[in-house]
Amino acid sequence: MASLKTTSTSPRTEFPTHGLLPRADTQAADFVRKHPKYDGRGAVVAILDTGIDPAAKGLQVTSDGKRKVVDFVDCTGSGDVLLRPPQQCSDEKPLELMGPSGRTLRLNPEWNNPTGEWRVGSKWFYDLAPAEVKARVRLEREALFKKNSQLLADMVCSQKHAAKAASDADKCTELDAQADVLATMSTAYADQGPLLDCVAFHDGEQWRAVVDVDETGDLSSSKAMGAYKLTSDVALLSKRHLLYYTLNFYNNGEILSIVTSVGGHSTHVAGIVAANHPDEPQNNGVAPGAQLLSLMIGDHRVGSLETGVGLTRAAIAIIEHGADLANMSYGEPSATPNRGQWVQLVRREVIRRHRCIFVSSAGNEGPALSTVGAPGGCTDDIIGVGAYVGYEQMKADHAMTEVVKDTVFTWCSRGPSPNGARGVDIYAPGSAIASYPAYIRERLHLANGTSMSSPSLCGCLALLVSAWKQEYSGLTEKVSPFRVKNAIMATAKDIGDELGAGLIQTDDAWQFLKKHAKRKFEDVAYDVQVLETDGMGGIYLRNAQDSSVARHFQVKVGPIFPTKPENKLENDPSGANGEEHSQGMFDFEQRVVLTCSASWVRAPEALYVGSAGSMFSAVVDATNLEPGRLHVATIDGYDSLNVDRGPIFSVPVTVTKPHVVDSSACIRFEGLRFNPTDVVRRFVNVPSGATRATITLFSRNKSVQTSAPAAFYLHCLQLSPQDRFTAYELKKRAVVGHKSYVAGGNGAEQQDNFDMNVIGNATLEVCVAQFWNQLGTHEVDVAVEFNGIVPAAAAISGGRPTSIVINGNSGVVRADFAALVRPEYQLAPSATLDTLRTALRPTEATISPVGSERDIHPLTDAAIYKLVLDYKLSTKAENANVLLSMPGIDGMIYENWADDFSLAIFDANKRRLFAQISYTKQITLAKKGDYLVRVQIRHRSPSDLKALENQCLIVDTKLSSPATLQIKKSLSPVFTSTVAGAPKWSSISVSDHVPLFFKTELSNMPADAASGDILVGKLKLSATTANLTLEYIVPAKVTKKPEDQVATAAAAVAVSKSEKKDDKETSPADKDVKEMEEALRKVRIEWIKKAKDDGVRNKLVADLVSASSSDSDKAAVLSAQLDAIDVASKNSLPWSEQAKFTEAKAKRAVEIADRIVDLTYTTALTSRLYETQQAKTATAEEKELKQKADKAKEQLIAAMTSKCRALAFAATQASFSCASSESSVELVDMAEVAAEEDVSSETETAPKAVKDYEKAVSQLAQWVSGSQADEAKHLFATVPLRVAKHQYGQALQPVLKWLAKAPLLTANAAERKSMTELRDQLLAKLHWTVWTDHYHALSAAESPASYEAL
Repeated sequence: MASLKTTSTSPRTEFPTHGLLPRADTQAADFVRKHPKYDGRGAVVAILDTGIDPAAKGLQVTSDGKRKVVDFVDCTGSGDVLLRPPQQCSDEKPLELMGPSGRTLRLNPEWNNPTGEWRVGSKWFYDLAPAEVKARVRLEREALFKKNSQLLADMVCSQKHAAKAASDADKCTELDAQADVLATMSTAYADQGPLLDCVAFHDGEQWRAVVDVDETGDLSSSKAMGAYKLTSDVALLSKRHLLYYTLNFYNNGEILSIVTSVGGHSTHVAGIVAANHPDEPQNNGVAPGAQLLSLMIGDHRVGSLETGVGLTRAAIAIIEHGADLANMSYGEPSATPNRGQWVQLVRREVIRRHRCIFVSSAGNEGPALSTVGAPGGCTDDIIGVGAYVGYEQMKADHAMTEVVKDTVFTWCSRGPSPNGARGVDIYAPGSAIASYPAYIRERLHLANGTSMSSPSLCGCLALLVSAWKQEYSGLTEKVSPFRVKNAIMATAKDIGDELGAGLIQTDDAWQFLKKHAKRKFEDVAYDVQVLETDGMGGIYLRNAQDSSVARHFQVKVGPIFPTKPENKLENDPSGANGEEHSQGMFDFEQRVVLTCSASWVRAPEALYVGSAGSMFSAVVDATNLEPGRLHVATIDGYDSLNVDRGPIFSVPVTVTKPHVVDSSACIRFEGLRFNPTDVVRRFVNVPSGATRATITLFSRNKSVQTSAPAAFYLHCLQLSPQDRFTAYELKKRAVVGHKSYVAGGNGAEQQDNFDMNVIGNATLEVCVAQFWNQLGTHEVDVAVEFNGIVPAAAAISGGRPTSIVINGNSGVVRADFAALVRPEYQLAPSATLDTLRTALRPTEATISPVGSERDIHPLTDAAIYKLVLDYKLSTKAENANVLLSMPGIDGMIYENWADDFSLAIFDANKRRLFAQISYTKQITLAKKGDYLVRVQIRHRSPSDLKALENQCLIVDTKLSSPATLQIKKSLSPVFTSTVAGAPKWSSISVSDHVPLFFKTELSNMPADAASGDILVGKLKLSATTANLTLEYIVPAKVTKKPEDQVATAAAAVAVSKSEKKDDKETSPADKDVKEMEEALRKVRIEWIKKAKDDGVRNKLVADLVSASSSDSDKAAVLSAQLDAIDVASKNSLPWSEQAKFTEAKAKRAVEIADRIVDLTYTTALTSRLYETQQAKTATAEEKELKQKADKAKEQLIAAMTSKCRALAFAATQASFSCASSESSVELVDMAEVAAEEDVSSETETAPKAVKDYEKAVSQLAQWVSGSQADEAKHLFATVPLRVAKHQYGQALQPVLKWLAKAPLLTANAAERKSMTELRDQLLAKLHWTVWTDHYHALSAAESPASYEAL
């Protein structure tokens, strides 16, 4: 056998560390080598993100030995602890406090507290922990808990074996019940996590606090921490998991802010900007000398999503800390660039007035055009950063065997923004291996995205700011953000970006700054507005009609002057600062020469621009441009006195001239050839009336194929006015070169089909890209096919399809439809309604200032106001799927006119179940019951909020069983047929109108639907067209069914006959007297329950009983008397203080109950007889007898139940010791009581009271069974028997069952509380400490004292 011959290559001895955190391509590394002290020193960079980990490597000190992070701020408030009012320790226990958790807190005697006043509060650990830590802690706690619980189960199992060996059947039954209880509780186990007590005090100089992270209450040796910015105090919140925290205090100590991190993203971003590793400089960030300001805008409550509150507070913190730069690697799609209160706040106050250079990621939603997000790609003045990948990244970060050309990452969002502005201003490296949180247990971490390119650029800008501060130290004001932006864009390196954005070149930008340092108008930016458009910042011709003729535009260009805080009137008493600013505006003039970069764009040669701006005309003639392609140009304005500087402003011009689709409604692009990094775009005009597009990728290896399979992106989208680009988008990943596609040629064709909804008369971009790191050459074809059936009204108007509205009161509704694109075949219309939409009005609305020092709005220097709206929501079924919304207010962050929108759902126990901020999503309410929905809207204007005091909350509830509407081809079958058959046609010809007739009567109308509600669903016309939204208005309710009317009429006849008979025998006067006496009698019976004095009540009862002529009347009187005695115990435990039983009351209740039973028993038996016979054709007289019998049965059961409760008290009163606190009721062993009693010979095994009680329960069981026996009032009467007989497991079974199934209603709050207490008492009796401790902790979470603040 031949031997295998191998060759070996010696490995490299050096790792390409320069690529871990790329700095060479941006000239940052060279810049720092040339200027070692310009490494970011003196610059403070705010990081608006998930919060920096205080323990992360490289984020401890700067290169010149300063503290790396100047402050950690939780801007969201999700780490807030609302502390209780000040209190003092008692004289008896001068160093002890009771914590909210119930633990005794022992204080450190060395703490300096001159006032002796303490504030306490608590916080759930899971509300502070990032997801990674939360998951690990939950697994550990669950494993430990289940281990301890299993020990109990094993013990019960062992006891059962012993009982079985002893042939003790009763004990076996009890132990089986205990095992079942343990299994039931284990299945329902839910860990709430640790509850951390907090103690705060003022030491005479500042606020300090301690968090009981060990959950012991022993703080006697703990160090009290101050605010980090004053003390640099950092501590561990979880030692096992390396989770660190810092503190802040607000509102004079009323709020303690525990600051952690909501994710590792921020730490990685901070590491890219400014990590400093003294012992490993190769791991340094771009600007190791810079300091950082950690601003957590990701909220723990909503999975790290940014919130309006967090963003506004972050802007305030930037101003307060005087940050030079801000990086925000966050963002969302936006429908309206430059809109929204926060965007305006940042532009006007943070950037222009306080001169903070604001950098933000453009987004990772590419490669299609106009996919930039807010704020990075949709906000003027903010520098939007795209993601670039170069050689050093490919080798070190991505471990590529072959490198490709430097490029933009395929997934990077592209401009222009929807308003025609550039979108991506500049590119920077979009990957890095950088610092990561200690709690993730990873020192350094690789991440890709514009989230990485933004801090890479920000680090480069920090170098420039550092250099500027040191070289121009004589200047009293910061370098203008506009000056820096002008420098980096003027010197960016061309990387072949389609829209002209380049790669940051740090050293070249510095040379530009130095060269133009004395140019006084370099601090000015220019606002470009295309007039008579909706806020366009550039010329963007996207649709077919835009490029069909030459277009004329009026463009206004105006200067934007940065200001400074000293210019505010309150800061400028002498007017000197205002004078300087006004003089600068007065002196401003620019004599501009204009050039156009393409022949199809024309503009005047010169433009004079003063401080008020100037306008010029521009002509864009795209008529001769190649269709289907992207065409880009600019109108550049140069300072005529300094042309070499480059443009001082540019007007972007973007044209996506689409192909026109012929009558086949299909277009195909063939022979598209791809190499790594290639992106091919084609633009298609979607035909009017099209609602759906099918895009197919074809690939065939027509020749010998040596390339490996490659990943491709197919990205298609349309833009719709004031809709996000995600409204009509398809983004799919496909692998070309797999399946039947084989190397060697002659392989079968590979196809991948994708569908998307579209709108007519709008351009569809079809973008295909070979993923940047996928090697080899590939060829594909792309086919796009359109279909559509639309309502005839939309067809006539040429607009997009609208919702179909069916008025349920109409009986029948006609709707006409048309196919405008192509004939449509195999139609099968169906109408399905799967959502009930209701509207709630607020039950309460309050407007008030937020009242926190961190909520003073910079634009007004006044408090932000909040509108709090409360809504009552009730669900009638378990696991209700609900979507809550407030259209026009929710679903927005950056373009929102309000400061913030938040929504929380609380159950009847005041427990917060869900929090939703900015965006609402579908939730599942596991239990039926009553819920409070609390909405909070924040805004700086209380008058704007007042207009929303009656704002509706829209509730969309998914139906468990969808309803369907019958559809007919013509009108007559709607009324003559009851069969729900859908019409079918062979086809609809182009432009034909086809009517459909909807029968509006629903056979399965949802029970919860009220008149005026809306059922929402879809109308499906065919498999190839888009579904249409269907809205059905719920009609007026049918008052009575026919069978009910017959029964009512029969009853009325019977009553009429009876009345006529009485009329013959009774005079009108006697009749009046009789009716009056009956009414008075009813009033007196009611007063039995109301009377406070027992003597008055007893006399009233005696009088009424003696005056009663029938057993039924006597039973009614005695039932009222029994209610007066037993009313407090119906929803509580018989032995509890709430029941208010005494021995005398219990004895009296038994006596009265026995009398009622005697009076009603015989008649009640008649009711049982009717139930057995199940008679349906009874006469009116029989119905009357049955009603009396049912009433007697009701009285009998109520009396028996009250008797059982009274006997339960008598049988167990000695078995319970009731302390002063309701929650500290303990069970005492019944055997101990029995041993002390003088038991008669007939009760050898139990006290007589227990035997009487057991007999009563047995009698009640003959009348009450099934679901009725599971009602709380009956369980409170019967379960204590199990307790008295030591059958605690059997007692727990129905209790746990009831707690699991009971709805969370306000009406049953007392029952739920009592049942919970009974569960806890029984567990304590069993000595199942692991479960009593668990439920004690659970009660703190499930039943808070008040609603949590939003």
